[in-house]
Amino acid sequence: MMKLEGRKAIVTGAAQGIGRGIAEELARAGCDVLVGDLLDRPETALAASETLSGIEALGRRALAVQCDVRLEEDCEALVRTAREQLGGLDILVCNAGVMQIGGVSEITSEQWRRVLDVNLTGTFQCCRAALPHMLEAASGVIVNIASTTGLRTSGERVAYSSSKFGVVGLTQALASEVAPKGVRVNCVCPAFVRSGMSVGELMQQTGIEDPARADAAWTKLGEKTGPLGRSVEPSDIGRAVVWLCESEMVVGIALPVTGGNGLPGLT
Repeated sequence: MMKLEGRKAIVTGAAQGIGRGIAEELARAGCDVLVGDLLDRPETALAASETLSGIEALGRRALAVQCDVRLEEDCEALVRTAREQLGGLDILVCNAGVMQIGGVSEITSEQWRRVLDVNLTGTFQCCRAALPHMLEAASGVIVNIASTTGLRTSGERVAYSSSKFGVVGLTQALASEVAPKGVRVNCVCPAFVRSGMSVGELMQQTGIEDPARADAAWTKLGEKTGPLGRSVEPSDIGRAVVWLCESEMVVGIALPVTGGNGLPGLT
């Protein structure tokens, strides 16, 4: 029997990209999954339905709920739905996030607030909504999705990098608070992942207008620059999340998943 067989998981921002990869790998490991995303956007709702189909094809239950992580009431409703309709909550993965390119003199205060509100405050609010139920059960796992820019800064992404440093700090603070009460908290720090966000950033930086061409360019970039000869895929992040959920003595870490990109002597 798989370690996570029958566990109930929430993944935010799981309609596509990294979130979908995480949701599908959790399902493959035996979890029923609740997808939280911006379902009031038609394109996101369509993408979420594809994620649900992928989870169900793996033989697991799947639900999708409207969730804007900036809204405390949406985060609370997400947790409530998991308990009422999935039958519990064992795993929370806070993945919802937005990117903003630009240094401190290039971005607006509004852009700064949006990135911090989604990436950091949204993660905090989802954790806070889930924790009372996990603490009551003296059991549970939270995995936050940060970034390698939360470990070493990127000046051209000042808001994004700051938010992800915050996620790493939040993860460590929560871990020290709740580990003695039976709840483990860790985070994953991805880099060079093929996703809508990363391909969109490449389009912005290069001026490529066709998404298919940009995706092909991303593939080529991964083959050329990555020591393993390929870019990191959403499923790679998903498998890292599964490992953290299964690893009972791993607490408070920030796990880089980069395919070796950035290692001295390799790239």
